[in-house]
Amino acid sequence: MLKNQWKMMLNSIKTQPGKNYVSYGIVFAVLAMLLLWLSMGIWFIHDLITEPVFTGMLSYGFLLSIGLILLLGMPQVFKQLYSATDLNLLFTMPIPTRIIFWVKYLQSFAGIPLLVFVFLIIPVYVYGAATGVSWLYYPVVMLVLIAFVVIGLSLAYLANLLLVQIIPAAKASEFMTVMSLLSGLLTYGLFMLPTLLNERPLSELILEGLPLFPEWAPVTWGSQAIIAASAGSLDFLLPFLMILTLAAVIVMLTLALVEKGFRTGWVRLNEGGGKKQRKGSRKTARSQLHHPAIAVGKKEWLTVKRDMREWLVFMPLVFFLVFGFVGALSGGADLSDLRGSAEISWPIAQVLLLFMYAMFNGQLAASAIAREALSIWLLRVLPLSGRHIALGKLWISWLLSFLLLTVIEIIIGLFLGWSVTQFLTGIAIKAVITTGISSIGIWFGTIGAKYNPSNPQNRLTFGTSFMLIIVSFVYLFVTLIPFIIVLIPVDAMNVTGSASQSSLGIFSMVSSLIHTLLSWKAAYPVMVMASGIILMAAVSLGIAYLFIVMSARRLDQGIEIDMVQSAASKPSLGNKSGRL
Repeated sequence: MLKNQWKMMLNSIKTQPGKNYVSYGIVFAVLAMLLLWLSMGIWFIHDLITEPVFTGMLSYGFLLSIGLILLLGMPQVFKQLYSATDLNLLFTMPIPTRIIFWVKYLQSFAGIPLLVFVFLIIPVYVYGAATGVSWLYYPVVMLVLIAFVVIGLSLAYLANLLLVQIIPAAKASEFMTVMSLLSGLLTYGLFMLPTLLNERPLSELILEGLPLFPEWAPVTWGSQAIIAASAGSLDFLLPFLMILTLAAVIVMLTLALVEKGFRTGWVRLNEGGGKKQRKGSRKTARSQLHHPAIAVGKKEWLTVKRDMREWLVFMPLVFFLVFGFVGALSGGADLSDLRGSAEISWPIAQVLLLFMYAMFNGQLAASAIAREALSIWLLRVLPLSGRHIALGKLWISWLLSFLLLTVIEIIIGLFLGWSVTQFLTGIAIKAVITTGISSIGIWFGTIGAKYNPSNPQNRLTFGTSFMLIIVSFVYLFVTLIPFIIVLIPVDAMNVTGSASQSSLGIFSMVSSLIHTLLSWKAAYPVMVMASGIILMAAVSLGIAYLFIVMSARRLDQGIEIDMVQSAASKPSLGNKSGRL
């Protein structure tokens, strides 16, 4: 079976499109440069890394490896166990379930676990070579790292095998959402564990050589084994055997759930579940005709509402807000420190919220195009133009993110004591600026859409998604120039004047420009502020109009969406003469 899986992997690599090889090459080059930079840094500063500091770095590195495998590996493990296309055939053959499970388990090492292992073992080996440790150090390091990788991967499998017995079959499509959320929460809890246990920042604990974890923690066993082996001492045996025993116990616990959690879980998820409709008369709602753009937006909302996975695009935002707040408090911040002057907190909050919009607002709008991959046949026969489709997807994708962040802004503003004028001004400014970001996302969706039925929140190709983020931030910087001029007080003229004289090049030019604008604002405050607002609105609405026109033109001409499925295909969503 392993030989067969190897052949399947080679065939899948050979059938990849050419642009995928370019993407893989770029990712590999970036990771290699990062690993080289990390290794060279350890080589040059190894004299500063004392044994207590190295012990703390090892302990946190082991914890980090388990957390990354859980965060990035749990969804991949779910696909291996319940979404792999070869399981339909394997379960009909006379092969024991445990053998199939072991093949999937070993196959999982080729992903995130292998990457984590390489990024840990090479820097640790570099440190050993730089400090001249005993030969016993190298095999012990390898076996301890393998043990922690096995622990992380086994915990990912164990979580999947347990949760699949709890999640109803009717909610199988939403299982990945639950797994991603739980893995994110669990990983963040692991990363914050040293700070919560010691009530001191992690950096201080590591630099001072203080223990991050108690003696009974498994990560402490691993670091003690490596430190003892580096000196050639046989004291490494006890903690080394303890960590190997722990890994074996977790693997056996995972194997105990294979029969019920693997085969039975796969059957439950593939059978699905449906609720029996109640018999009886139902009142039929009276149909009502809407404008085509409104009807398209309403259809988008019904699609998003009934699939929890569509809301995964907001998960980074939730993690950023919740974990950032918790991290600030655990780092020693006080709630009273956040209630500063409204004149200072309000503009800072506006800029931060706009950066959040730039991060995911365009992604949400772009994903609306790929959502039509399976319903293109319906759009072709409806009397809809590209302008109707673009506008319909624009207003609903803009509204979803705008309402969510507006609620967050109101909560933050009430906590920080903003005035009603600040509330209304901030909401109005972001309503205008974010329209342009959403329209940019719609256009990028027409040139790089991707449909993956098992991962619906990933609806853009890698290169297109990367370019969308860059263009969104460039647009945001351009529109923020008049916005910042409106916000900067006239008292800052002294700072900008001295900066223009002391700095050189582009910094002097920018400082001089801001100083000139502020002098105009001091002389004609109403006119300058009105001009800034009008310029910001003109740029935002002009960009929105331009990209909507371009999106409508592409939709009328026909677009293509990459279909991610077992058989590599790329169905066309409209030929040259076709029309969406």
